[in-house]
Parts: sequence; C-alpha cells; structure tokens
Amino acid sequence: MSRCFLPLLLLSVLAVSHAILQGTVDVKRLQRILEEGVKSKDISTLYYSLKGLKQLNAKIPDVCNVIQNTKYDLKNIEQIFHLTNAADLSGCQNSLKPDVLSAPTQVLDKKDATIPDLYHAVYSLKALGKGSIYDKEDSLKNLIQLLKKDDSPANYGYVFTLCEHIGCTAWTATHAESALLAADETDGRSLHFDGGLPVTSLVLSTIIRTYKSLGKPSPLSTEQRYKFGAYVLSRRSVTSPRGAALLLDAAAALAADQPTPISIVFKDKKFITSDSDSIEFSVTDLIGRPIPNLKPDEVIAQSGTRLADDVVVLSKQPLTQKSNEPTTFILNLSKIKSQHGLYKISLSAGTKSANFNIAVLGEIQVSSIEVGIGDVDGTTSPKVTTVTYPNKLTEKLQADHLQKVTLKFTVRDKWNKPVVVQQAFVRIAPANAPHEAIYVAEPDAAGTYKVELNVGAMSAHLQHSGGAHELSVLLGDSAVAAPLAWTLGDLVLNFARDNAVGEPVKTTKSPYRGPLPEIAHEFRSAEARPSRLVSDVFALACGAPLLLLLLLWARLGLNFSLFPPLPLPALTALLFHIALGGSLALYGMLWLQLTMFETLRYLLPLGAVTFLSGHRLLRGLVRDKASR
Repeated sequence: MSRCFLPLLLLSVLAVSHAILQGTVDVKRLQRILEEGVKSKDISTLYYSLKGLKQLNAKIPDVCNVIQNTKYDLKNIEQIFHLTNAADLSGCQNSLKPDVLSAPTQVLDKKDATIPDLYHAVYSLKALGKGSIYDKEDSLKNLIQLLKKDDSPANYGYVFTLCEHIGCTAWTATHAESALLAADETDGRSLHFDGGLPVTSLVLSTIIRTYKSLGKPSPLSTEQRYKFGAYVLSRRSVTSPRGAALLLDAAAALAADQPTPISIVFKDKKFITSDSDSIEFSVTDLIGRPIPNLKPDEVIAQSGTRLADDVVVLSKQPLTQKSNEPTTFILNLSKIKSQHGLYKISLSAGTKSANFNIAVLGEIQVSSIEVGIGDVDGTTSPKVTTVTYPNKLTEKLQADHLQKVTLKFTVRDKWNKPVVVQQAFVRIAPANAPHEAIYVAEPDAAGTYKVELNVGAMSAHLQHSGGAHELSVLLGDSAVAAPLAWTLGDLVLNFARDNAVGEPVKTTKSPYRGPLPEIAHEFRSAEARPSRLVSDVFALACGAPLLLLLLLWARLGLNFSLFPPLPLPALTALLFHIALGGSLALYGMLWLQLTMFETLRYLLPLGAVTFLSGHRLLRGLVRDKASR
C-alpha cells in the first residue's frame, strides 16, 4: 500500500522555470556512447564517434586498420566525407586509397551539384589536404544562386560552414540573424530549426564560431540562447554516436557563447528531513562547467513560500559555495525543518531566477488507537479497546451485522504536534481472499480522525465473506519521510442474521477465483425480407416512368429533324446524347452494383463530356435558329 504514496513524493520535488535551464548534458554518458561507437565497423558511426571524442578532448584510439579495410561507394559523396574525415580525426590519412580523391573532385565539376554535395565534397578534400581546390572567386556567387532555389535552414548551415573554409565569413555575419529568425518555436519554451538536432547543431555551432573568429558579439539574444538550450536539453537522451556528437557540438557552442545560459539542478536529494537541513544545488553551464564571472554571493534564495497557506518562510538568503566544488551551492533550511510540507523556493543566479518545489519531510506517529464495537442504533455504549503502536490486539474482536466498528486516533509529528495527512485509510481484508474494503478516515476540526464502519454495509464489499478479517490503518503524505502501515489485529465479522456472533458463515467459492465463463455474443437476427411479389411490384413501380417514356416515344415517334446535318455538329450532338445516356446507365449501375464513390469516379469524366458537348450543341442550335 505504501507504493501509492510515491507519486505524491515525486510531485513534491518537481521544479518549474522558464528563466533558468534545469538540466545539463550528461557528458560522461555521451562519452561512453562515443567510446562504444568507435568499435563499430560502420564508417558513419565511426566518424561521429571520433568527432564527439575530439570535442571532449578524449583519447582517440587507433582505428587505421578499420579505415583501411572499410568498403565504400565512390558515388556516395556523403560516405566519402565520413571516411576521409574519420581518417583526418584519427590521423589515418595514409590508410586511404588514392581513388577517394576522385569522388569529391567529380562533384565539384558537376553543374547540378547540390549544396549538401558541395559541402561534403569540399570538406572531404580539406580532410585530404586539398582544401584550396574550391577556393574560387565565383564560389560564393554559386552558393547564393543555389540558396535562391532552396533556402532551407540546412542549406544555410552548409553555406555558413563552407564560408568558414573559403573565407566568406563576412557574408555569414550579414545573414546569420535572418537565418536565426527561421527557427521554429515549441510551446514558447524552445527553439529549433526544421530538420531537428542535426540542422540545429550545424547552424548554431557555425554561427557562434564565425562570430567568435570575427571578434563580434554573438547575434543570439539571451532569450534565444535559453530557448535553444531548452531544445538541446530535450534531446539529451540520445543513444547513438551520431546523436551524441551532434548534441555535444550544439551544447558546447551554446556554453561557449556569452553570456552562457545558466543551469541549476538538484545535486542530490530534493527534500530535507528532521535529520538533514540542507539541499545542494549545482549551478553550471549546459555541459556542467562553472559559470564565468558568476560570483558565489550572487546565488541567492530570494524567497521561500509554503504552498499550503502561502506563508513566506525565508527571504534573501544567500547560498553557500561548497569548498573544493565551485559548481555546488548549499541552501540551509534549518529554520523550517520542523514544519513539514511543500515549499516553493525562488533561486537566482546573477540576473536569472527559477522556482523549485521542495519537500520538508516530517515523521508521523500514532501513539494509540481506540477501537470500539457497539450497536448501530447506539442503544448501548460501545466496548472500547485501546491499542498502542506498534502492538496488536490481544484478542480477536467480534461484530455482527447489527453492530458498527469505530476507530479513533490522532496523527502527530516528531515534536508531538497534531498534523493532518493527505491520505488516511482503514483497510479490512480477509486473510486468504483477493477482495478487500478500504474506507477513508476524515479528521475533525481538532485534527482527530474518526471512522465508523457499519458491519452490515460491509457485506457487499467483502463478497459476503464472514469470518476473520485483518484490520489495518494506512497513513501517508507527500511531505512525510515514510508512510505508516499499522496492522491492528483480527476482526471477526458475521453478516448472517441466523448465525451466532463469531461463527463464520460458510460461503461458496469466490466468483473472482479461477477462469470466468466464456462470453458468447450473438448478433441480432436479420429481419424478415418481403416476399418476391412485393419486391417485383416495387421494382416495376420504380421503372414505370421509364416505361411510360418508351411508350410515348413509340406512339409519337422520334423527331430527328433538328439533328445537325453537317459532320462536326452531328458528331457533337451524337457525343452529347451518348454521354447523357451513359450517365443514365451509370445511375442504373449505382442501383444494381456500384458504390457511391465508384459512381462518382466514373461520373466525373462523363459529366465533363456532357457539359462541353451540350454547351456546344445548344450554341449551334441557337445560331441556326437565328440564321433562319
């Protein structure tokens, strides 16, 4: 039963903020993913693993043998890019075969090469030490013309990266801000580019590197930094080397951009108890490093409010920086450790602040419980038995369907003060049966809990199963260190009127034990159809108008005098009548065989032909009439 209190405890430590990031990228976990990826034989996985390890300044293992034996497709320029750059990152260029140079060269000679192909080709050549091949005067003009055809964020990212190599970073600086405006916003909390983490990482890292190389302040506003940071944190659960490398690239770029986004997270526990009165917070950048230019005395608990009654319990309390740990700050809450409950703490680091919900966990106790058994109508005084915690009843209590069971107790904290808990239950369950009955205990104005259980009313909840039942009291609260489950003892219940009190009633086997009977569903029988005579009469009635038309035509005769004599008008008139007849035939097929959608599909071209030929035919008749 104590498991039901765990969700409440988890809810009590949630933190909410929009001004400060509450999370960091787990660099150690990502490094483990990258180190595992280096063992892969897949060249793409190997490249991203080496790239990520290079970002972390970690040791690069010897993979020259893997690169030398890798099979590749010279027509796949992206694969060549991964191969050549993996060789460059690991210092294994000598392991490459000479033919890898032909693939990027052919791409640069193509007139219809795309921007991604040009990017992969240029940086493949750069990895091979041939970076000056694409250093042409008209290269930027060519890229701009390609951007006019497809100005996606991914293509802008590729062009910005190419400009780092061919020397057009000034162009990047003039277009970076407009490119940043193309970022998509999610729920007003995070920013990312179309294409997800790969495109976001490419564009952000390239823009930030470019502005840093130019000595210019970053084009990202503070709000953009935090929203991009929120998106990066939302992708921190990546499991592939590619995702790990891209995540590190974006996170490192944002962390290096000043002023860097600040992240505050709980260092360990998110609550205090009567034995511990402090909580540790970690104040870092996105990748867990200390914040530059942040003074220790700038980390302050601006306010603390008890959520139950909005009472302010602390104000302007500085946090203490832990010795030898520049990113760890300690908040002392000794003043409120005796007041268990949920609190909202507003923490600020520099000019940024965030709200954290913490729990002050108390200890609850019930010194004793009074258990009384008396008549339902109250004609006699109940017999009261007192049980002290953690003892059990010395004897089995007995009650029948004309009596009620009363429990009365008070919940107190460690300092013997009466408290009201969020959950207080009385449980009654047979010893060897799956069913049980749980009743809610409500406190009165003085904080005393009292539960009255009508034995006769319990019968249905307990499947009319008399005999010995276990009587328990369950107490819990989201601000309690440990819930209380106290088994008081056995309660013998008798629900039958003709049995003596205490004599168990013989019951049949519980319907909930063993397999249930098979459910056989029977569809409603189809209604009787009318006789064949009725159907035939109805069909004739529906066809009577058509039959009447044919009889009138036979009596009056068909008038072909106005049928156009010339070949082209005659063809138009014939086409109109054929299309009109086809439409009528189609309606008949709808009645006999076709579905509505099939009929509409066939009727669409027939209707178009009928309209065009009919319009031409009527116009010709009017013209002939006017000439006569």
